[in-house]
Amino acid sequence: MDLQEVTFTDLLQHSNETVEKLKQSRDRALRVRRRGSEEDLVLTTASRAAQGEEVVHVAIRLLRAIVSNPVMRSTHLLDILPQVFPWIRFLPTDDQTEFVRELIEVMSAGEEVGSPAPVLQTITEWRNTAQIYADPELLETLRSQVIEDAGDVAAPPVAP
Repeated sequence: MDLQEVTFTDLLQHSNETVEKLKQSRDRALRVRRRGSEEDLVLTTASRAAQGEEVVHVAIRLLRAIVSNPVMRSTHLLDILPQVFPWIRFLPTDDQTEFVRELIEVMSAGEEVGSPAPVLQTITEWRNTAQIYADPELLETLRSQVIEDAGDVAAPPVAP
């Protein structure tokens, strides 16, 4: 996100000027820089945030409709996914379909709880899986090593 920046001090001490910058910014958002290791904030208007949420809701419904229609899923979605996720080409076809199904389910669930973190985690996990398929040596190594159950794990020692 390439946003105009203000400092947290500007926001506190010059709130009117900061709001004017917000109103005049192209994205209707400002990055609020904080000192030290504190994470930066993004300041936006309530209407802009609501618009962003609505776009996400529409995208989820659109994907859900495409996935629920077998013809559309097979002829359209799997054809365009490599444009969004180029690494998906390394996944077997069944896994590509499973990725889409899981992504949409997690997007719906993440929307319900108001958190994008599970969606990003799902994408990361599937991208990591694709990286394994893209490396024939690693794939063979992982497929050939069968680890038997080694039994119970001892409890960690109790601190004195």
